[in-house]
Amino acid sequence: MIRTDFSRATALLIWGFLLIDLPASAQVQNLCDKRVDTSRPCLHQPHEGDTKITGKVTEDDTGTPTAGAAIMVRVNDAPPQPARVLPDGMFKLAGLSALNHYNKVQADQTAPAPAGDAVTPTTGSVPVLPASAGSASSDAPTRFTLGLFGINATGSSSSGPSQQYFAEIHLLAPLRWLPLGCGENDAEDLLSQRCWVWLNPRIASVPSASSTALGSLNSTSLTTSFGSQTIGQITQSFEFQAGAEYYVLRPSDTRFWGMGKSWVKSGASLIFGGGVLTPFNSISTAPEFGLNSNLGQQFNQNASLPPLYPELALSLCNFGFTGPNCPSTPPATKPTTVAFVFPNRSRFYRSVYGGLRLRFFYFTGTCDGTSVSAGCEAMNIFPGTFDLRVGEDESVTGGHLVPLVVTLTGSFPIPGTNGALRVFGSSYLRAYRNRDATALILVPSSSFTSLDNPAVVVQPIPRSDQDYFRLGVGVDLFYMLSKFLKQQRN
Repeated sequence: MIRTDFSRATALLIWGFLLIDLPASAQVQNLCDKRVDTSRPCLHQPHEGDTKITGKVTEDDTGTPTAGAAIMVRVNDAPPQPARVLPDGMFKLAGLSALNHYNKVQADQTAPAPAGDAVTPTTGSVPVLPASAGSASSDAPTRFTLGLFGINATGSSSSGPSQQYFAEIHLLAPLRWLPLGCGENDAEDLLSQRCWVWLNPRIASVPSASSTALGSLNSTSLTTSFGSQTIGQITQSFEFQAGAEYYVLRPSDTRFWGMGKSWVKSGASLIFGGGVLTPFNSISTAPEFGLNSNLGQQFNQNASLPPLYPELALSLCNFGFTGPNCPSTPPATKPTTVAFVFPNRSRFYRSVYGGLRLRFFYFTGTCDGTSVSAGCEAMNIFPGTFDLRVGEDESVTGGHLVPLVVTLTGSFPIPGTNGALRVFGSSYLRAYRNRDATALILVPSSSFTSLDNPAVVVQPIPRSDQDYFRLGVGVDLFYMLSKFLKQQRN
């Protein structure tokens, strides 16, 4: 019941996020259908990738198109071109170079001149929306959503890496209605927005010792491997992160850097956020080890071990351990195995942090300076990201919110994949001096024994207080879906 309610709450949060302030790529509109002032011409909403521009001329009070109307269409600061006006009042200009998201279109009606009015009727400057806003030419997801699934290696400072399957979603949206300069930027240029919010839900499987060869990593193999997992196998762990970022250096204000047809605009922001992480089920995954005289000698030679593992110490009295608490009468059933279990938590692991985020937005074409020209197109690829965070994280500090945890994390598209494949990595480091733990040499049990068997000693152990890392590769699910839908349309 708790997991079901939590999933419903998460879904409601995501839908609420989408309703906050969707980017312009989702605000599709037909300008002519919404026209109130018929004394001016209107444009049908242009989209990225369009090669023609259409609209309607002015109309009189009865809705009749103005006879003899002549329309000149201008894209950005290029020379205006005459549009063909049809008898029904529609006009069209075809044969254009494909529009991009940073173009603006204007239509001027130059004839006949309105009586007693020296001002030329005009549509004003209309921005071009991204293709993903609903244009038939859309073949890629928006730059502000990412659905990633794949595999990652995860490990701690005292253990080797193990493999997980995961799926996660990244969502970005601007907050234009906030003060502090959030609403003073160009409403149609998303890279000029200063204030943003973001969500990042993630599910993952239990770590496994199995590994995947580097040569087999591609979108097909990852899709097949991920698809072979059951829902129960994947959803062993749930993580939810959310926060806000405030650009101190907006991408729209920075210069392009790159070469050839590949260019990048970068931005720097202050971030504030937090989240929760569910611990893995400890009872069903309790590791078991065999008891032997070598283990008893370890406890005789190291006085720090018995206080750490009291139940295990008592069982080793049957294997040569001579501690003061050893019973004089041996147990009826001699223990043969020890199982280590974590105590059940009543709360998810929590985290809170602030820090610096660098984002990298990708462009193609001929780009120069700080402004976007007609020959420079924004690519529909989720931006590359690098974070430096400082805060508290219970998953690092043994289940307690204590300072100070430093997190380094990054995610970038692999060149040449058009954003379909991404690599990412994270390192979670506690800003505290190193503490060497006593080594305990154990031999894994040859077979699993039920925990209620009297031959099994159940030893509770504290939560891990150590640094850990995550490194992996994933496929953008939205990119794969867009390719599939495009094939269906064709």
